[in-house]
Amino acid sequence: MNIYDIANFVPEIEKLTAVIITLNEEKNIARCINSLKFVEEIIIVDSGSTDKTVDIANSFSNVTVISTQWFGFVENKQIGIDHASHDWILWIDADEEVPESLANEWITRIHSGTFHETAAIDFPRKTFFLGHWVKHSGWYPGRVIRFFHKRRAYLSQNILHEGVIPKPGYTVEHFKTDLLHYSYTSLYQYFDKMNRYGLAGAKEIMRKKKIAFLPQIILQPIWTFFRFYFLKKGFLDGRIGLIICIGAAFSNFIKYSNYFFMRKYKYVDLYDKKNLN
Repeated sequence: MNIYDIANFVPEIEKLTAVIITLNEEKNIARCINSLKFVEEIIIVDSGSTDKTVDIANSFSNVTVISTQWFGFVENKQIGIDHASHDWILWIDADEEVPESLANEWITRIHSGTFHETAAIDFPRKTFFLGHWVKHSGWYPGRVIRFFHKRRAYLSQNILHEGVIPKPGYTVEHFKTDLLHYSYTSLYQYFDKMNRYGLAGAKEIMRKKKIAFLPQIILQPIWTFFRFYFLKKGFLDGRIGLIICIGAAFSNFIKYSNYFFMRKYKYVDLYDKKNLN
């Protein structure tokens, strides 16, 4: 083969698989999929939706739906990753949207050269909450890794706030464009999720065999509110910022309350005695 063949100087064009986990996301899934026109393959891992989520997803030609039970955020995402035809993965939630400018940033990058040393790419995520784009409160610009190479990075095993961890020797690149997140549509939905986050956080403390002390049940929520409302400038988001920061403090209170309850009784609920393991 001629070493001066022009093909040797053409950048490798990486293909991309998007992975989405779903459960009753009929209000969001079409918007999410429509934003992924630049993606070669879309895999949806659905854990028993009873609404029109699967029907909507199947109406798109480049979407594969895998129906399975719920094993956990990391485990269900990993199912999609394992079925991906391409090494590069875009992990995206059903209530998120990739704007055209972010898609173009990816397209420009894959045509600019190879990714031999890159494990992942992060970018800021902007959240639409109760009719407002949140610009502070610890939510923005909170960069997230969502593009990653499945052989150079892996998902953390955190029960709460799972993420992507690059393997040693590889780097993380940085994009500028925001991923759009259309989050909670009601206060009930927000505080319900903060309650569930609190329980997941308690389980995470137990899983990692960390030690928490009783004063933290009071001090941690106070510190959380102070950090998000003042240090992270939540006050600049007005009433929405106040709600977000109180919710974060409430979630920490629930976390440590559950932790001390579980440490004493070894189960989540005294009636059904559901074992933590």
